[in-house]
This record gives sequence, C-alpha cells and structure tokens, in this order.
Amino acid sequence: MLHRFVCIACLSALLAAPSMAQESRLSVGITGGLNIPKLSASDDNELSRDYSSRTGEAFGLTASYSLGKNLAIRADLLYSSEGGKRNGFQAMPNPDPATQGMMPYLYATFDNESVLNYLELPLMVQYSYPVSTSLRLYVQAGPYAGYLLNAKQKTRGSSIIYADRTQQIPISVVGETVIAVPLDANTDIEDQIHSLNIGLTGGLGLGMDMGPGEIMLDIRGAYGLTRIQKDAANGKSHIGNLLLALGYTIPL
Repeated sequence: MLHRFVCIACLSALLAAPSMAQESRLSVGITGGLNIPKLSASDDNELSRDYSSRTGEAFGLTASYSLGKNLAIRADLLYSSEGGKRNGFQAMPNPDPATQGMMPYLYATFDNESVLNYLELPLMVQYSYPVSTSLRLYVQAGPYAGYLLNAKQKTRGSSIIYADRTQQIPISVVGETVIAVPLDANTDIEDQIHSLNIGLTGGLGLGMDMGPGEIMLDIRGAYGLTRIQKDAANGKSHIGNLLLALGYTIPL
C-alpha cells in the first residue's frame, strides 16, 4: 500500500510539472558526487547482519520547477552505486546441498562487499531561504524510486573454513592438515535482489549564482522502504545512503 501511494505521488507530480513550467522557471543541469551507502539488517540473519558503509559514486541529471519565490519541485535521474561491506570472521552460505540442512552456514575470515547499482529517480519538494542576493540555503525532501541495474558480491582473501562460529570444527582439511582456502570471487546476485526499491530522501544544500546558472552543493540522506532480498533466508535488509554532491544548473 505504501509503495502504491509513493508511486502515485511521483506520477502526479511529474504530470503536473509541464503545466507549472509554462508559468514558472525551469532549470536543468548535472550533478554528481560521493555516495556512502550502508545495508541495515532488520533481523539477526547470519548473512545480512553487521554490514558497514562502503563508498561509491552517484551522478546524473537534475531539473527543478519553480513554484514561486521560495518553493520548487526538484527531480533527479541518477546512477547510484550502493551496498555495503563486511570484513573479518563471518558466515557464508553452505554450498553443499547434502549438508545444508544440518549446517546452513559455514564460517571464514575474508573481505566481503555487496555492490548494488541502481538507476534512481528522487522527486523532492524544495524550500529556499535567501542568504544574500547570490546565495541561498535550501531544504528538500520527498520519495524516490530505484531500479536495480546490476548486483555483485565481491569476496577477497583466503581462510580456514569452519562448520561453527566458535572456530572449533575446521572442515578445510587435506589428510590431517588444516588448510586455508582461497575465497576470491565476483558473484552475480542480481537474481536474489528485488528490481525495485522505494524509499524516502531529504537533506539540505547551498545554491550560488555563477555565470548563467547556479552551482549547488547537496548533502542528503536516503532510506529504502523495500526489503532488498527476494528470499528471506538471505536476510531482511534495507539500503540507505548519505550523498555529498556538487551540481550546476541553468535556467531554460
């Protein structure tokens, strides 16, 4: 129900934008910067908990429609690299179907990074406060929709494999020797992740007149309302991010 409401709100604003542009100023431009995403688990699943932030990039197009002296609607179309990372001793899925029932997880020490790349459409209401004749402070908030472009799980390192979290039962054994197994891999996990992610975004920024247009500095956060995993056995995670972006727009 919430997803349907957000989609209807986005569609209504987009349909209204052309008529507003006829009587108010339209600005278009580019924006991009540093993305700091994180996966947040809403359960205690061994595979999805304890992720920390990674860094990625976000860049694309931006447009705004002025609704008056201080109010505007802003829409971006962004490539956004998101996900999270988890390094150190951790669980991984047991690849052996014969023992999965008794041991759904195995344990090892390695670097693990989830890279989820989206095409995102944030749609925000923006309120501006003029600081001077050429500088304004603005706050903005609204919904966003993200479409998954690709998803990979990148693992690096080598480790002894254990059957238990207490590291008492090593299973990477050759003869009587316990060995470290290489764990380097780039695994496509796109079929495990929902294609659509709906969420909320908002933040503040500065706009400064320069030349024919305006330079914008954005600081905003976002949180996805959609659980990203298709199968709850892989966890129940939501994705969020902090975006620091610089942009430039010109009026049309």
